[in-house]
Amino acid sequence: MLHKAYKTLLPLVMICAVPLNSHGATPEEIAEVRAVLDQVFDAMRAGDDEALKSLLLPDTALDRISPDKPVVRDDASGWIEWVGSLKPGQADEQIFDVEIHVEGPLAVAWAPFTIAIDGELKSCGVNQFTLVKHPEGWRVAYLIDTHTPEKCIK
Repeated sequence: MLHKAYKTLLPLVMICAVPLNSHGATPEEIAEVRAVLDQVFDAMRAGDDEALKSLLLPDTALDRISPDKPVVRDDASGWIEWVGSLKPGQADEQIFDVEIHVEGPLAVAWAPFTIAIDGELKSCGVNQFTLVKHPEGWRVAYLIDTHTPEKCIK
């Protein structure tokens, strides 16, 4: 009898023990948000400022945090200009272990990164994106990142 109860309860316990991904977001929603993140970094690698701009809302904020320094508050226009100055392949930012949470038209992504310029590892840290869903799709509304080059694996 006890064995039968375990067989019945074990799957239920396992389902309850695993947290729901992204507060019940569908795999399609997660994939849509991840696709936008991938497009952001594809645009950066291509030096395509217009493609990058199309993925961000106008006046998207971009804040930066460096160790032992105050937060630098800005908008993304300087970053977009910098991307436009790059030759294709000059900058290569890679994100990994991305965590995405979606609640209706709001998504947040936590994305550790490394960035290489001209093939040389320059920095690493974490990007945090806030995205909103519009009729034309997901768009980045806010970015903040850390830069901790001393923590990069070389």
